[in-house]
Amino acid sequence: MIDPAIKPSGRLHWHRLWAALGALIMLWTLWMALRPDPGITVELPYGDKWLHAFTFTCLMGWWGNLYCRPKAQVGAALGCLAFGIFIEFAQWLSPPRDADPFDVLADAIGIVVALVLLRTPLARVLSAIESRLLRRVHR
Repeated sequence: MIDPAIKPSGRLHWHRLWAALGALIMLWTLWMALRPDPGITVELPYGDKWLHAFTFTCLMGWWGNLYCRPKAQVGAALGCLAFGIFIEFAQWLSPPRDADPFDVLADAIGIVVALVLLRTPLARVLSAIESRLLRRVHR
């Protein structure tokens, strides 16, 4: 039986830790986006766009797990989209990289995919991980 004190409630016990880890993931994403050759290729037609969509699905999924309320998720979605626009602007200023408005479109598609997935049990991934870790600590 799960101890009610550690049962997932929508509010994460380690919210600050998860948010800090999310910020580090975003910094890594920015670093990869600004490297002259990030060393990641997707061997599909429009592979770069698929990579953008996947990355932003994951980013929005992460933040959507931290901020469960609908208004907070809209804010997280707008923040992720702003981050995607910032990356393109930074790439525009950082040759040999270049900006592509279709990358922002792919980012937006990834965000929408994540918002749909956040209506499934995937919305509780971080809560489930935290709950299992807390149960182990309290044994």
